[in-house]
Amino acid sequence: MSNGGPRTNPMSSAAYAVLLSVFAVGACTSNEIAIVDTATGSTGPTGTTTTSTAPSLPPSDSTGAGTSSGSGSSSSGVPPVWGTTWQSSTTDIEIPDAQFVVTIENRSGTGLMWSPLSPGLWVNHVTGADGLFESGVPDDGEGLEALAERGEPEPLLTAVLGHFGVDQGAVFDTPVGAGVPGPLLPDGDRYEFTLTAEPSTRLSLAMSLVGGNDLIVASAPAGIGLFAGGGQPLGERDVSSSLRVWDVGSEVTQAPGQGPMQALHSGPVDASQPEIPGVHAHDHSTRAVPLGSDFVHIEVLDHPDDRREGTFIVQVTNISLERGTLPTELSPLLWAVHGDTLALFEDGTPASDPLTALAEDGDAGPLDALLAGSPAVEQHAVVTGAGGGGIVPGETLEFEITPTDTASVLSVATMLSETNDAFLGTGPVGDAPNAGIPLFADGMPRDNEAIENDLRAHLAVWDAGTEANEVPGVGLAQGARQAVAGQGAPEVVGPTVHRYADVTNDLAGDLLGGFVSVEVQLQGGSYVITMTNTSATTAFVGTLSPVLWVLHDDAFLLFDPGVAASPGLEALAEDADPTVLLAEVMGLGLMEAGIIDTPPAGLPGPLPPGDVFELVLTPSMPQRFVSLAAMVMPSNDTFAGLQPGGVALLDDAGNPRSAEAVEADIVAQLQAWDAGTEGNQAGAAGRDMAPQQVGDDVGASEGSDLVRQAGDDVRWSLPAAEDLVRVIVSPVR
Repeated sequence: MSNGGPRTNPMSSAAYAVLLSVFAVGACTSNEIAIVDTATGSTGPTGTTTTSTAPSLPPSDSTGAGTSSGSGSSSSGVPPVWGTTWQSSTTDIEIPDAQFVVTIENRSGTGLMWSPLSPGLWVNHVTGADGLFESGVPDDGEGLEALAERGEPEPLLTAVLGHFGVDQGAVFDTPVGAGVPGPLLPDGDRYEFTLTAEPSTRLSLAMSLVGGNDLIVASAPAGIGLFAGGGQPLGERDVSSSLRVWDVGSEVTQAPGQGPMQALHSGPVDASQPEIPGVHAHDHSTRAVPLGSDFVHIEVLDHPDDRREGTFIVQVTNISLERGTLPTELSPLLWAVHGDTLALFEDGTPASDPLTALAEDGDAGPLDALLAGSPAVEQHAVVTGAGGGGIVPGETLEFEITPTDTASVLSVATMLSETNDAFLGTGPVGDAPNAGIPLFADGMPRDNEAIENDLRAHLAVWDAGTEANEVPGVGLAQGARQAVAGQGAPEVVGPTVHRYADVTNDLAGDLLGGFVSVEVQLQGGSYVITMTNTSATTAFVGTLSPVLWVLHDDAFLLFDPGVAASPGLEALAEDADPTVLLAEVMGLGLMEAGIIDTPPAGLPGPLPPGDVFELVLTPSMPQRFVSLAAMVMPSNDTFAGLQPGGVALLDDAGNPRSAEAVEADIVAQLQAWDAGTEGNQAGAAGRDMAPQQVGDDVGASEGSDLVRQAGDDVRWSLPAAEDLVRVIVSPVR
């Protein structure tokens, strides 16, 4: 296999250049949106400023929770407007404004989800004032969508500065030391800004999480407290836990870090479908896999024997079926306790032969043997499932580790059997980017909770870069299905170990990317249309449901892009049942329609790879057009269909068109569509996909169109905000 150069992050240089252009704010205007407090003249970041006045609300109580304080109200009932000092009506104590430095660091390079952060905005507001957004309601069109999808903070800032109680705000867009505006990369890049705030006001801030479709990392709507009781500024604090990952609800959610319409992968601006029901062209990655937290749950326990203090029990549970996004068996798990000079793999370098054996074939033996010969390794083993092989969904295994000062790092690796060469491995942690999970800190053993948290955060999905990826769950050369070890085609693009981020849509293009082929013959006045399932020759091996056909006039549409799917189309696209859609069509009258469900030499049912459906259609005026639809399986709600309006079999005068012309039109029009009714899960092994779903209509809906915490999405797990970003607020003394 050919080897490529080093790879340090999931983006190509071209994609990174596009990312810079998308999220860079023009240098001439980067800091021109800063509002001066009319009484003090203080600003946020330096630059051209504009004045703004806003009525203020009473200061918060000592908890910063938003309870108004009676001492802050005037006798007239009008809230005071604070200036350089705030004078209490009861104590006559003047409390000065306070200056704060806010530092924002991108920490995603050491966690589950590698993602840049876009330029963002901050606003300073009084307690009880509207923040940047409201949870549980749709985006109000003030700029939240522009921030979430395109990383543009200016529209939202302009709108929010007009809100009641918002005193000042600005854009932050230039990483420390960069000199020019741009995104915050996951290797510890930092934004920094300074604000001067009046007593008892609060801080709100937000940035786009580039590895999502419409995700932001932001403070809660109430904001972050800056002052204690009596208006005294709080000390230096890490407020990261006050932030959340929010889904703005404006765009269909794709796999974190892997969606082809995400800015991380140079997706076109505003190209993805809105997060409301509506039929649209299938634009998801068919090769997506979820984050590591969707595969395993880890607990680190103290040893029950008090005499074995310092020994931990690590329990690993395969939760992939419970999560449902990509159920998969895990290969036997390799673990090792070793010194900090050893690494099982290195990001951006070709995989070793032992790692290849694990990642492609689930064989941990060669890597275990390699560790046995290393003086840096003190403990290591391969743990199997109860049956002596892999770890099946729902199964829990455990192993014991006893760290020492010379063996103070834990590494873990296991293959995802429903993939070609993807594996779970302990990724970068802090300053030791490839060495696994530290078991000691400052020369002392870490407690089990700290080790457990690191394992949960840093056991990530990696691509060995040795074998070309097929659609997870159906690829014939994948661990769960390959006839012999190592039979897959070699990877030729980026053949190095890297975070898994395959955004390929194998159903894109004519004939669903080769999933089917079509042949048309004209016999007398009838057209014989032969559809062959050719998916076995592609990376997406699947089946086709029985095909609904309709002969109709030029006014009929079987579906309408951008419009919600009918119940019949939903039943076809989700459950492979065309009968409801057939009844809808026949109920309109003046149509000829039917279902083809039996190959010439087979039994009724779906069309497997290599088999054919044969349709014999006899058009007449005005029913001179044909429309076709069938579900693509496995999927959540993907169907094959001609463009709305169908293909003409007769010309305007009622004369038969040539078989060649009809075939060319069908080839050009037959494509994959998304019904927009069910959230798409990863690859082709999702729990709620037909044919493996346990019942009809069991999947999560496509989206809610509401601003909400991203953790509410049942399809994808996301890291907590503090695993993605660190925010420090420091008063200037």
